[in-house]
Amino acid sequence: MEFATKEDAKGIVDFYSAVIDEVNVSSVRLGWNIEVYPDQKFITDAILNREMCIERFDGRIVAAAVVNHTVNPEYDEIEWEIKGPKEKIATIHALAVAPDKKGSKTSYKILADIEEYCRENGDIAIHLDVIDTNIPAYKLYTRNEYKEVDCIKMYYEVVGTREFWMLEKRIKL
Repeated sequence: MEFATKEDAKGIVDFYSAVIDEVNVSSVRLGWNIEVYPDQKFITDAILNREMCIERFDGRIVAAAVVNHTVNPEYDEIEWEIKGPKEKIATIHALAVAPDKKGSKTSYKILADIEEYCRENGDIAIHLDVIDTNIPAYKLYTRNEYKEVDCIKMYYEVVGTREFWMLEKRIKL
């Protein structure tokens, strides 16, 4: 895993566009839209804040995610098992893998790399949400020891109010 630079911005937009084209016609139906989320501003801000993580294969971006400490207000209402100061609880946003890398364990690699980065950064846990139609993501996280804490209705501009699984994993004792 590496952190994206300004030079990667177009490649990341193209990467997310390809992912969106694939998942929005599949059973996953994320509802993502490159004009709304993950849009150019989201990507640019993440790059500038050193939050955009990418994996490359043969020089091509094959996975991306944003890691930070920013959450929706609903996160404050969850009875998380792992509590701590917000600056010690990381959040993963917009984790995606290139459609042609399905089954290649690329998602496991970027997730492991993100966890290691968070551990080195002093985070004690990762909290995140998964939209209820994204069974592949839910399975990825639960197979990697993330625990479902709740399932709540939450609003995101790109999909409106939907149900999301709220997951967490302790990464440091």
